[in-house]
Amino acid sequence: MNYPTRILPQSSYKSINCDLSSHYLIRFTKTNDVKEIINPETGFVKWEHICTQRQHAADLSTSLLGIFEVLHIQIELTDAGNAKYNDYCEPNATIDPPILHQDYLLNNSRHFWVIHVKDIINAEVDYTKSNLPFKATCIIQHTPMKWNFWHFSIRWKTENGFWHELTEKEQEKLAKRLGNEVRAYISKYAKVHEPNYTELDESFYLR
Repeated sequence: MNYPTRILPQSSYKSINCDLSSHYLIRFTKTNDVKEIINPETGFVKWEHICTQRQHAADLSTSLLGIFEVLHIQIELTDAGNAKYNDYCEPNATIDPPILHQDYLLNNSRHFWVIHVKDIINAEVDYTKSNLPFKATCIIQHTPMKWNFWHFSIRWKTENGFWHELTEKEQEKLAKRLGNEVRAYISKYAKVHEPNYTELDESFYLR
């Protein structure tokens, strides 16, 4: 597969800030064995396939299904590709397409999970701190990257601001109180089968 240039930033693109509740986010898994991804007792995606470590739940990378297709989860940046393309950028940045075998490989041992944005956006997850109750609220943010304009981040806003923006020590402390709760919430709504989905209307991403 040649690199799908439609998923790269384009001079005509702008940041996406519209209502995405009818759309889906997708994230790859490190195995294509669906039986391994699903917890047989609950029927939910196993926490470790939401993200491998609980602190990673603070800023979870996903992509918006549409122009970014299920097939694109096979794209895996090489070390050289990571150095060149694994950075945030402006949506209208000019990016040279990655080169197969040099900048990226196709990893067909991956599968994926998807989540309907309406099931997670503005969701609240409870946690305690010093025996006091608090809530973290889910925020979906468009965070275009050099390799993928359609990159979106699942983030959580706490009483002290965004979890991923706290000091490293504060992030680690919060991960112990919130990390598993976030993964458990996402796992309840994540699905491992391709849904019916549509591309985002051009008016929401074209200048």
